[in-house]
This record gives sequence, C-alpha cells and structure tokens, in this order.
Amino acid sequence: MTVRFLGIDLAASPQRPTGICRIRGRRVETANVYGDDELLAFIGNIKPTFVGIDAPLFLPVGRCCLRNDCTCPRDIHFRECDLELRRRGIRFFPITLGPMRMLTDRGMHLAAILTALGHTLLETYPGAAQDVWGIPRQRNTPGLRKGLRRFVEFDRRRMTCHELDAVTCALLAKLHAQGRTELIGRADEGWMVLPSASI
Repeated sequence: MTVRFLGIDLAASPQRPTGICRIRGRRVETANVYGDDELLAFIGNIKPTFVGIDAPLFLPVGRCCLRNDCTCPRDIHFRECDLELRRRGIRFFPITLGPMRMLTDRGMHLAAILTALGHTLLETYPGAAQDVWGIPRQRNTPGLRKGLRRFVEFDRRRMTCHELDAVTCALLAKLHAQGRTELIGRADEGWMVLPSASI
C-alpha cells in the first residue's frame, strides 16, 4: 500500500482560506481551499495515510466542550501539550481564547470524520516546528519558504503563508511515519507532534 502524506493549515472559519499540501518525496503540491465540502473532496482525491492538521484536535482533561453555558469547568484552559510548549518557551494561543474556540470545534469535527474514514490524524503546530528548526514563522513568508527548502523542493509559484504552514504539517506527518518526531501531551488527553530536535 502506498503511504501518502497530507498537511492542513486549517482556518477557523470556512470562509477563510485553508492551506493544504501533499508531499511526495521532496516535492510538494499545495492549494488553498475553503468550506468543509471542498476540503473533504480534496482529501478524498488524495486518500492520505497520515494527515497533519494545524488545529487543536482534543480538549483539556476535565472539559467536555468550550461552551460558556456548560457545567464543565471553565477555568481549565491548557492541555498538557500546551503546558509543555510553554515550558519550552514556544509561543501559542490557548484553545479557549476567542477565535481558537471556533478553530478547535472545526478541527475536532473534521478529525472525527477523517478518523472514521481510516486516516491517521496528527495534531501539529507549524510555529513550534519552525521554532525547533530555527526558521522563521509565517509572518516572514519569504524567510519561511527559504527555511523549508532544507526539507522540500518548491516550484516557482508564489505560495501563501497558509500553504507554507500546510507544507510544515505535511512534513511533520512524513517525519512521524519515519519515527523522527516526538509526542508531547498525555495518553488520556491527546498528543501533539513535534520534530525531533536532531532533524
């Protein structure tokens, strides 16, 4: 069976662009998509084995949702993987912060669909991976593209920051299949995939 790798830089809103990347060897193919139907159709055409998604895919232990009208504890804001990022000095947005709630809901919804279809889902965080590799984050798009050329080959087409983060997610999915990543988090909550420091 052919193992295929896909990366998704998921937007919180279906009206905003979601970057998507397929990686084959060192070559990448990217695009921007919008609604869930368009995204799922793209995924269905590729049939990836491993999918790295830049979106929270699980909640902190103790919370069943992020709604303000629920009885689950509203003072729990961080997952173990978030706390580990903080211990390492890696900047991130808590999943209970404003727009992150929408992204978390969308990420968990899509993860349930894709898992049911047989894909292996990995929560990734491009900013953290880029920090580990010592390359710029997406706000410096030319620098990020240049930094990613250590790992992949681009065509001459200009790419959005969302596509470049999707490249990072796809690369993490590939590295994970090769045993070249580490997992942070906890078994009863969920894991985030980071590149091994030695990459």
